[in-house]
Amino acid sequence: MTAARRVVAVFLGALTLLALSIRPAAGRGHDEESLQGLVTRWASEIGAPGMAARIVDSDGARSAAFVGVDGDGHDIDGSTPFVWGSVSKQFAAATARGLEREGVLDATSPVVEVVPQARRVLSDPAVTVDDLVHHTSGLPHDITVTDEWTRRGSATDAVTALDAPKGAGPRGEFRYSSLNYLLLQAVIEQAAGSSYADAVRRVVLDPAGSDAITDPQLFVDSVPRGHVPFFGSTRPVDVGVDSAGLGYGYLAGSIDDLGRYASWRLRERHGGEARYREVPTAQGSTYGDGLFHERIDGHDVWWHAGAVPGYYTYVSLIPSLDTAIMLAANRYGEIEADRLAAVGRNLTTSVTGGRTSELPESSASTVLGALAAIIATLVVGIGVHAVRIVSGRTPQRTRGVAVVRGVVAVGVGTAAAVAVLFGLSATTGAGLSVAGRWAPDVALLVWVLLVAIAAAAVVDVLGQVVACRRVRGAQ
Repeated sequence: MTAARRVVAVFLGALTLLALSIRPAAGRGHDEESLQGLVTRWASEIGAPGMAARIVDSDGARSAAFVGVDGDGHDIDGSTPFVWGSVSKQFAAATARGLEREGVLDATSPVVEVVPQARRVLSDPAVTVDDLVHHTSGLPHDITVTDEWTRRGSATDAVTALDAPKGAGPRGEFRYSSLNYLLLQAVIEQAAGSSYADAVRRVVLDPAGSDAITDPQLFVDSVPRGHVPFFGSTRPVDVGVDSAGLGYGYLAGSIDDLGRYASWRLRERHGGEARYREVPTAQGSTYGDGLFHERIDGHDVWWHAGAVPGYYTYVSLIPSLDTAIMLAANRYGEIEADRLAAVGRNLTTSVTGGRTSELPESSASTVLGALAAIIATLVVGIGVHAVRIVSGRTPQRTRGVAVVRGVVAVGVGTAAAVAVLFGLSATTGAGLSVAGRWAPDVALLVWVLLVAIAAAAVVDVLGQVVACRRVRGAQ
């Protein structure tokens, strides 16, 4: 087996190892640990340089905990900015509902009637505004067209420039996609006759007595660097902003800002806030108005988590306990998503009095180890083959045999490279450039792997050339 061919077998073996490594975490009972103790412990376990948490009721703040520093080295406190990620979606949904109450937006209207430019993006012109809110438009989750950090125009402008995404499905079934909320932001801009920032501030933030960073330049100037995992440590990352993504993931603000908003939402619930329809997610929960809804320890909990490269945020509302929970950390990498999700879930469970769980093991060591093993195998194979070529120990081959074997080596190398890139795209939904934001260590090793595959194929072809020349020399 040549060095180029070995990658296929080793790559499949590594995937098997990764699958076997996934296992459920052990549970444990709630031990009345203080909020500060929980936050300090979880920040240490996930390697977050800084973390903040706040618990509020409808009257305001009840308790808070802060640990660590932000990306500029300042102590975390109630005013430290965090990027809210998909927690932003509930603000967009609340803004849309507010505009509906004002009579300037009808959630049952087809999106294309409000934003005609959306016709080229939506596969079904019957998709309604309500479909966007509930992720039932059929749009796929495609991070190659969201999270565009150079975009400074409106969502309406962005929709105008978008093409129909690949992989769109039929309307009607829940399919989580930030594209829905990019379009919802455009709908809000058109219905309100203003910028999205002005609309969300007038309809949600001002009534809540809260605030958020909605200006792109203020975002760049105010938001500290986040952190991503990098070979067992953390790596600072300058987080960008997508102006067309304020509705789906790029609002930013402090834990205190989130707390004031959540207190307002609790007051609205107690004051008879209308309950809008929810759709099943096929994951034991329902979804409506930018929030998941499920029963946790006998309580109805509405929650959402959010993440961008370097930041993780979580909000949950428990009206039956008149309680809302906020958590934010300045570390996030997609390879550790389950661990961070468990932190938010555990914080909710610690309040409801249920059974918390140990954080699941990170898959980073398995993934990075598998990639390193593949690379090491290829490098050893390349070295052995190169020594054989230099020492003249390659077998003599006719030109025809050498050509065939050379073509096979190139074909196997190409197939292996395509398999690696396809596997990366299938698991992350993006190519190397985008994956590099969310998992830079994985992206770096994938680049090294591609170089090693190419080198293995080149060395194999050189071996065939030398073997062919030896035959000609012997003649």
